[in-house]
Amino acid sequence: MNRRRELLGRLERLGPGLRRRLGESERRADFLTRFGGVTLYQVGALRHLVKHGPLTMNELAARMEISPSSATQLVDRLVHHGLVERRPDPNDRRVLRVAVSGPASDAVHDLEKETSQRFAALLAPLTEDELEVLASLAQRIVEAPTRQYGPASDSSGGSL
Repeated sequence: MNRRRELLGRLERLGPGLRRRLGESERRADFLTRFGGVTLYQVGALRHLVKHGPLTMNELAARMEISPSSATQLVDRLVHHGLVERRPDPNDRRVLRVAVSGPASDAVHDLEKETSQRFAALLAPLTEDELEVLASLAQRIVEAPTRQYGPASDSSGGSL
């Protein structure tokens, strides 16, 4: 087994533990049940709306990288839960914007604060130099062009 395949396997095995440590918390579960069992995907939409303010359906779809019809279905469910409302755009009455309700906005801010604290605690054992390396590597992964899934290749272009 070559070293690259071994390291990729190691990272893959660490994935579930990292996701658990980074993502799930009692606070997030409380948030989800507090608002009628909304999904993490819906929480993602709420986070976009809190961060960027009222958005049109197309703007929300673009930010979430989903189709406008998927965004409409998502917003319909959030409206049903009372977490967002559709409002006319002040500059163009033909346009509707999606805005977060007050209680949902407060809850998202609390969740964001808790997530930041959890992330800081998780990374506390790392030095600033190690954080710099981790941040640089994560940025490279995020900014890399999207590839279709298929046979993995090594750095020389051959298959593993």
